Parts: sequence; structure tokens; C-alpha cells
Amino acid sequence: MEQTHAIIEVNAQDEEFLRKLVRKGILALKPSIDRQGIRYVEAEGIWKVDMTEARTIISKLTEKGLLKPDIVDYALTCPQCGSPQVYSKYACPKCKSYNVEFTELIEHTKCGNIGARDSFTKGSSLVCPRCQLELGRKTSDYRIIGNFYQCQKCRNRFDRPDAVHICQNCGATSTYQNAKYVKIFTYSIAEVAMESLNTELPILENVRKILAEKGFKVQSSAKVAGTSGIQSPFDVLAQKGTIRLAIDVSTTGNKNDIIALLAKKVDVNPTRTAIIDLSTSNEIANLGKVFGITVFNAPEGQGLPEDFKTFAESSPLKSTPAKSAQASGE
Repeated sequence: MEQTHAIIEVNAQDEEFLRKLVRKGILALKPSIDRQGIRYVEAEGIWKVDMTEARTIISKLTEKGLLKPDIVDYALTCPQCGSPQVYSKYACPKCKSYNVEFTELIEHTKCGNIGARDSFTKGSSLVCPRCQLELGRKTSDYRIIGNFYQCQKCRNRFDRPDAVHICQNCGATSTYQNAKYVKIFTYSIAEVAMESLNTELPILENVRKILAEKGFKVQSSAKVAGTSGIQSPFDVLAQKGTIRLAIDVSTTGNKNDIIALLAKKVDVNPTRTAIIDLSTSNEIANLGKVFGITVFNAPEGQGLPEDFKTFAESSPLKSTPAKSAQASGE
């Protein structure tokens, strides 16, 4: 994975909050909207807290740089209770009645009378109120020269109604002047935090299990001294005889993750190298073909692809002597 030198203060409680998410395979907290507000239901369930406390924890983790926020939407919320369950009505700017209608301004081309559509309406027909002639075909008998709103209470006509927002949760009303228009975020575990948590990813447990079943000796967070003498870290290192597999995980799908793995591959020279991409991005897939690194796409919740077993049991393209480098597990 891409290395970082950022220093972030992480206390035991913060780390445990993140570990609980990772153990469940949740690398990003996605929002949901209901009558109560904008919620992060997965966090509430895993942390066993209510909506308010979950948002407080998320806010603190974000401030410390442990969660990375990404804007996914915006929502209009009630200024009184914070609920996003609001609906809007149009109101008359003069008397504030909601009884307003959008209508057309009609001109009778023969006599020149101009008026609202409802003044021409008679049953299912249009009849000019001035000359009493029934209007037939549009363009030949009449034309629409404009549109406007009309209040059915005070008969006021206007081009732009007032928009009033009504909260379905508490019943409070608001306008653009006091309603809250808030950002909605998805929160992903920051890369710097994932460095110490990767070994607890459920997908890595599956990787270790499959490799062990194939007869490999498996190490997590292993460091390998390459030809340069530098200790290169891998999320998983598996050894069987002269075959060595080096595997990393990318939680973001960032191309820098596979570039970092390429540098380690060149230095350590494992038999085969792979990266497991947990994002929905395809950014590193093509680079894998160029770099000779196998890329497994395993978006959150989809598990390890079946072809990983083929990767683990297939004949190596080359053989690397076990003594060519030394590995140490952390």
C-alpha cells in the first residue's frame, strides 16, 4: 500500500471504533435519510450507539483525520429539528395563502380580449367572456401570450410565488432565509489509519485461509529485505518451497498503491505479485497488466473473487529461491 509519513494521534478508543468497522468489512460509512435525520446506520449498529452519538464519534474521527469525508449530496433540513423530511408549497406573496395556481394568459385573436385561462373556461370549452364566441383551434382562434401564478384567495397575480418548506417530523415551516441546506458525506477510513488495521480486514482472513489450504506458510504485515537492503512491507506474504507470493490491499483504488507495489516487486522479486482492490474504481486494473501485477477487484461486500484460488494454485511463471530475501512478520 502507499506509504505515508503523516502523524496522527490515535487513542485506544478511536482505534477500537475503527477496528469494529474493519472487522465487519466496512471501509466507508454511507448515509441514509429518514424522518429523524441523516444517519449512518451501520455505525450505529456496530458501535451500539444512537444516531446523535454516532454522528459525534464520526465528527471527532474526521477532525483527527482518521475518517475522510466525501460530499455525495445535499439536503434541505428543518431549522428546528434537523429532519430532512420536508416538502415544499407555493404561497401567495401578498396574503401567504397556499391556494395558488399556475395559469396561462390567453388572447382571443378576433376581439382582442386578454385574460386568464379560467376566465375563458366554460365547462369543457373555452368561451370568450367579452364576445361570447367559443374558441376552437389554438393559433387561429386564440394564442397564449404568457404564464403567471394566481392566488385563488385574494386573486393576486404574480410571476414568482414564495416557497415554503414544511417539516413532516415536527410541522415547523421555513423559507430559503432560515432553512438549512446541508452537505451529506460518505466517510471512508483514511489510508493512514488503514495501515495498522489492514490485517483485520475480513477479506485478508479469507486470503490467508485459502493460501494456508494450498500449503503456503502465510505471514501478515510481513517485511522483506530486498536487493537494496530496504525492508519492504506487504499485507500478506506466502511461501511454499521456492514459490513466494506477495499481496497488498488497496482500499481506495488509487494508482499510487499499485505503483508502490511495483517498486517493492522490483526490489524483492517475488514469484507472483497481486493487489486486491476494494474500491469500485478501475484505475489500477490496466496498470496491473503493464506492471505484471495481478489485480483482483473485490468491492466492499462482494468478497474475494473465485479466480484468486486459481492464482494461488497455478504454476509459477518463475521460481524465486527462498533464501534470496528474508521476511519478518510484524
